Amino acid sequence: MNNPIIKLSTLLMLSALLAACGDDGDTGPQGPAGPQGEAGTDGQDGTDGQDGSDGQDGINGNSAVYTVQITNLTYSQPFSPAAVILHESGFHSFNEGEPASMGIEIMAEGGDPSMVITEAMDSTDFLDAQNSGGILGPRSMGAELTLVVPELDSDDLRLTVTTMLVNTNDAFTGLNAANVSNMAVGDIKTFMTVTWDAGTEANTETAATMPGPAASAAGGGGEAAGYDVVRGDLADAVRLHQGVVTSANADDPSREGLSTSVLTEAHRFDFPTSRVVITRTR
Repeated sequence: MNNPIIKLSTLLMLSALLAACGDDGDTGPQGPAGPQGEAGTDGQDGTDGQDGSDGQDGINGNSAVYTVQITNLTYSQPFSPAAVILHESGFHSFNEGEPASMGIEIMAEGGDPSMVITEAMDSTDFLDAQNSGGILGPRSMGAELTLVVPELDSDDLRLTVTTMLVNTNDAFTGLNAANVSNMAVGDIKTFMTVTWDAGTEANTETAATMPGPAASAAGGGGEAAGYDVVRGDLADAVRLHQGVVTSANADDPSREGLSTSVLTEAHRFDFPTSRVVITRTR
């Protein structure tokens, strides 16, 4: 026999289960957006790129380059600005036993090398030149001067250097077309020089006829004591210089001495008078 209380209880449970399995409700509205996050940290720098390639050589790319340096070996003879010239074998600034050119005369009497360089430039054998532009004191080394010539001319190359001993009337030292052909890069040649008398001015050694400091100290010297258009040396020819006489022993008739001279024993010079070094650097 069925129990009506149990049936009722069962129906109520089924009814509750069916109610729990009904449809979901509608989705609610979207919530507000959250706050913006903090900025990220900077990234690391990239690595450096490779170096670029070297540029091409400039206008001297097919040329030979040389440096020339002069050393004054005297005790008390300053050197005037020097003419330093590279040329081929057909040119000479001076020749022993022949009259000096005007350029050599002006340089040897007054210390200006400009016309020596001009005379070289007028030659078809000229290649390059430098005016050292300053006085080179006794017992000192001058700055290196750079000269550039076409590579094809390096097999017939000559070096000429002229500079005045300023405590003299017309003495000069240097090189006369020294052969510096076929030097390889890095090669060095050294020359020891003698002193020449230009043969254009008498060697009176007076304050009125010399431009150097010895004459100035005696109340003369200066520009007016430089080049004189009149050639006062009877020889009128370039020759090896016999040295200054000086005023030493001027009162002793048994010994050499020149009473008019403002030079002293300190102004004497020996051979070699200078050292000239040429280096091929390219």
